[in-house]
Amino acid sequence: MPNGSNAECYQLLLKDRRFQDLLLPYISPYLVYVVVSSIPTTVATAEALQAIKLLATGAVLLWFSKQYRFGKLTPVHGMAAFAGLPVALLCWIGPIYLLAELGVGDVTGPVTTGTHSALYFYLRLVNSVFLVAIFEELFIRVYVMGWLFQAGTLKAKKGLVGSVLDTLEHHPKCLAMLPLSLFSVVGAAIVFMAGHQWHEYLSAVLYFLFTTWLYKKTGSLWVCILIHGLTNLSIGLLVRYAGMGWLW
Repeated sequence: MPNGSNAECYQLLLKDRRFQDLLLPYISPYLVYVVVSSIPTTVATAEALQAIKLLATGAVLLWFSKQYRFGKLTPVHGMAAFAGLPVALLCWIGPIYLLAELGVGDVTGPVTTGTHSALYFYLRLVNSVFLVAIFEELFIRVYVMGWLFQAGTLKAKKGLVGSVLDTLEHHPKCLAMLPLSLFSVVGAAIVFMAGHQWHEYLSAVLYFLFTTWLYKKTGSLWVCILIHGLTNLSIGLLVRYAGMGWLW
């Protein structure tokens, strides 16, 4: 509890370790997933690669599971995620159509999906709905946002770069509020955007800002994880049953 008061502590990072020590548990699942994704299908089949992603990333998350904190999960959080799903999908899909209409880049045409099997689809769906939703939210929403929020308090004294680097040597402080500031939100949005393809940049930013608003309103990381998983599930179903393969 902050300062021994009855105020709630919103810090989800372990306070007995420095930010630089916490980086490995939070970024490792992300990196493992990306590395496996970069393996060409000439080395292994698409189905095998999806299975390796599931096992390898899942194993890393399990290995570091004691480092993670998620906060409370209630039925209200589930309802908030379901209620926000239509807006989240609009934030993601709408800008892609908008860019196509503006002639910036049309990726919404027919997509040749190749000979991928049903097994490939379901393995990829599981990876997207469960693994991606968990490790992206942990890394971006908990670690990056928490790191930048604390760095922002030192920005006036040490400058932009100095505060960010210096904070790596600090322990996370107990927070009386969510780690939401202009500095932390903009920085985390840029990191989230960078993990996607160029034509998804606007979608990623709008989606992230909307889900951050939900985070602020509910105070729950679980809402972000649930709506992330539901969005990925909806996209997967649109890919398979609505011919929108360009979403993948």
